[in-house]
Formats: sequence, structure tokens, C-alpha cells
Amino acid sequence: MRAIVIEKPNSVALREVDTPTPGSGDVRVRSVQAGICRTDLDIAAGTLDPRWVRFPVVPGHEWSGVIESVGEGVIGLEPGTRVVCEGNIACLSCPRCRVGDTHLCASYDAVGFTRSGGYGEFVVVPARVVHLLPDHVSFDAAVLVEPGAVVLKALERARIEPGETVGVVGIGALGAIAIRLVRLRSPAAIVAYGVRDEELELAFALGADSVVNVAEVDAEVETRKLVRGGLDVVVETAGAVTAFELSTRLAREGGRIAALGIAGHGHELRLPADRIALRDLSVFGSVGYTTAAWARMVGLLRERLVELDPIVTHRYPLERFEDAFALMDDRRGVVAKIVLEHAV
Repeated sequence: MRAIVIEKPNSVALREVDTPTPGSGDVRVRSVQAGICRTDLDIAAGTLDPRWVRFPVVPGHEWSGVIESVGEGVIGLEPGTRVVCEGNIACLSCPRCRVGDTHLCASYDAVGFTRSGGYGEFVVVPARVVHLLPDHVSFDAAVLVEPGAVVLKALERARIEPGETVGVVGIGALGAIAIRLVRLRSPAAIVAYGVRDEELELAFALGADSVVNVAEVDAEVETRKLVRGGLDVVVETAGAVTAFELSTRLAREGGRIAALGIAGHGHELRLPADRIALRDLSVFGSVGYTTAAWARMVGLLRERLVELDPIVTHRYPLERFEDAFALMDDRRGVVAKIVLEHAV
């Protein structure tokens, strides 16, 4: 089969590799579409923490496809069925898994990081991580289940109540999805913060009530004009030190901040020592998703409660992965999600 392989940092190629064989309890899925995540570029550049990657690796942790074959003992999953699959292969027996924190599994194993992902034509996963994709849910939307589950877990921890004001800092894929999911909680207002007009236009289209270009205005002053007293909840998705620092100024006294963005190694955050305490802020980080959050995200799509298709803005055939990577890295003109498409 053809696959994009990261042999080692800064060595990426599209080449032929062995087609994986499903073992007992496994399912082999033909990948149809795979999203490009900033993390994929970090793996390719060798900047992701080496604890999470095993080279060589076929990346692609955001993907969707069709079952091609099933291994011995698999019941209820048939070839030809459209599916989306969890990326984290939790052991389900360690202390963290037993309390539902499957994203913190002690036996780390993840599609696109330690085992082959959706940038290959076929992916083998345990049947227990396979979720059926209703016919009305597009492969575009299915690609966004993974980042959607990441956002959903964080929003559930933030406990947004109807009538609260919510700020979303950073309108990439996570921020765009956050706007869609926050809207389900009947907020009084959603304010989106970004640095490019394109992403802010998308934020409006997705349901933001107001937008603020932080490159052009004082975001803190502008927020006071839009929301008296500051924001009840700030969801930071930009993955930049400046974005997190801004979040601590946008939240009202007693407000909550959910930090999803990952800035990477070498980026240090500096804050006044008493800002968190004296402003009585609740701040928490959120990484990954649980199996339960994934299932709930699929359920939202199944019940037609959320539409994610507009968040996919660019598509490239697998052969043009270098162009797609370059566009993702450059960011000019990119407002949300880029996907790679396998030839059918």
C-alpha cells in the first residue's frame, strides 16, 4: 500500500509499505480522508516530545474510512461500513483507565504516533475503538471527530452554563470546533479572538457573536466594550504563550480558563505572580480525549446537533502532501482544517 512515512525527523516520503494484516479482534480500515494537524508537522520536524513517537511512523491521527476486512472474533462490524476510529488505544486496565481517564493510559499507544495512521491507505485498529459513521455524516465531519472530542472534553470540564459569556482564543481547527460546541450550551455571547481576517470571518459564520483581531486592537479594552465585567469562560486553543497570557486578562474575576493550546518546547510563560490568585481565576489544562468524550462527539453528529463540514477548508490528494504541509506551516489563507484524500 502507499503511505506517507516519517522515517526520522526531517525525512518524509510517500512510498510503498506492507499492507497491515488484522489480527484477532482487529479491523482493517481503508482510509478515505485524513486531516493535517500541527502535531503531524511537529512529528515530521522532530520537535514533538520523543516519548510520544516511534520512528518510522505513518502519521494521521485524524482520519475516517471504510472497513475493508475484519479479523477473527470480530462481531457486528462488516466490510463496506463507514467508520471513524479512536486514535488512543487504551489498555483499559491501568489505574487511570479504570476511572475513565483513558487519555492518560499508562500503556501509551496511539494511531499516527506509535502505530500506523490515516496517511496510509489501510489502518489496523482494535474493533473496540471503531465507531459506526451514519450515512448522513460526511467523511469531512468524521475527520474532525478527533479534535472535536478534544474540545468537548475541555468544555465539559469548564461547565459552561446557559447565559454565560465565552471567549475562544485562536480560530484554527480547535477554535472553530469550540465555537460550534459552545453554541450548543446557549451562551449569552461568544467572542472569537484571532490574528487574521479570514479566521475571524469563519468564526462569524460558525456562530460567534463578536470577533476581535488581536493584531489590530487592544483585545482587553475591546472585550470590556463587548462584555461588561469580562468573560465568564475563556477557551484558549491557539497554542501560543501570548494567547494564554491574554486569556488571563480576558476572563472576569472568578472566571474560568480552559487551556487546550500547546506551544511546544522552549516557550516559557511569564505572568505576574499574583494574577491568578488575586483575580480568583480557575485555570486548567486539557489534553487529548477520553473514550467517553469520543463517543459523545460521534453522538452529536449522529443526532445532527452539530455541523462540522464548513471547518474543512482545503483538500489535497495524497501525492501533494508536501504542498499541504507547507500550507499548514505557512498558515496564510488557511482558516481551519486541511485534509489529505486517498484515491478511490
